[in-house]
Amino acid sequence: MMSTVGLTVAGWMASLLSGAAAQAAAAPPCTPPPLPAALAGWQQGARFAAGTSAAAAAPLTIGRGATATLVAPAALDYARPPAKAGAADSFGGLFAVTIARAGRYRVALGGGAWIDVVQGDRLLPSVAHDHGPACSPIRKMVDFDLAPGRYLIQIAGSKTRDLSLMVAAVPR
Repeated sequence: MMSTVGLTVAGWMASLLSGAAAQAAAAPPCTPPPLPAALAGWQQGARFAAGTSAAAAAPLTIGRGATATLVAPAALDYARPPAKAGAADSFGGLFAVTIARAGRYRVALGGGAWIDVVQGDRLLPSVAHDHGPACSPIRKMVDFDLAPGRYLIQIAGSKTRDLSLMVAAVPR
């Protein structure tokens, strides 16, 4: 049998939750703003399958978005173990990018997942993290300082099989 205090708390919680639902229903729809110039190519990319190994990494073009079909972790041969591996029912993939000019580069994702950038046999440290612009299709952004060369981008822990992503130079 529930006490009067329990009923009062339950009633307060129900009122709070129904009020939040009413506010969410009454909120105007979010209108996406134009993306910053560095991310303007988000919608220009192709659709392709993610690579399953370093040798088969899917190539990314800097400044051009893509939608990749990821694979289950058991099918992946990461160059380095991901710093944060996903659950067995998550998805991941490998991508390659070639950097011609040293600078800061942003890896943007349309969903939640872990991002590692690998050069040779080491994971590179990120230098900044952020969310995408409000109301935009970009959910996560992670920046890395990169010198000229070829890099692997390892994605792990995506809850969805399809993931939009992009690598963009960060203006300084």
